[in-house]
Amino acid sequence: MATRKTTFEVVSLVDIAPLLKDAEVLGNAEETETKGTSARILCVTYDPSLAATRKMLFTSVGFQVTSASTIDQAIHLCGRQRFGLIVIGHSMPTESRRLLIRELRRRCGTPLLELRHPEEPALTGVDYTFDSTESPAHLLEEVIDILRPQSGARKSKSDD
Repeated sequence: MATRKTTFEVVSLVDIAPLLKDAEVLGNAEETETKGTSARILCVTYDPSLAATRKMLFTSVGFQVTSASTIDQAIHLCGRQRFGLIVIGHSMPTESRRLLIRELRRRCGTPLLELRHPEEPALTGVDYTFDSTESPAHLLEEVIDILRPQSGARKSKSDD
């Protein structure tokens, strides 16, 4: 099994300050059948340190974050809660990500954001992709853009 080196970038408040207002609006949505779920994010990753880092990033601006470390756990959580977004980490092997995406597509309609290495092609079935080498501030901006209510589909910035 090949190992990948993981690096962490410190995010300053200056980097995310412009995003705080947008995230606050999403995080304070009323809890109804159609609203409120947009502020909930499920992060699926095999790497506990990446899960903790993403949780800190997203909760710092008001999102509710649940982490799953296995495919079964992610599927179970999706059956019990509604999420506005599911973030699939690049630490999962490609075949595991494919299986997870296939199962999630069968069971729920939640948008899927795949974090991937630049050399990897996007997997079939995801709604958005994000280059894992981008800064955490850019990831936060992407998530806010995805969760912002708007008409029509939007294209992931990393697909431009």
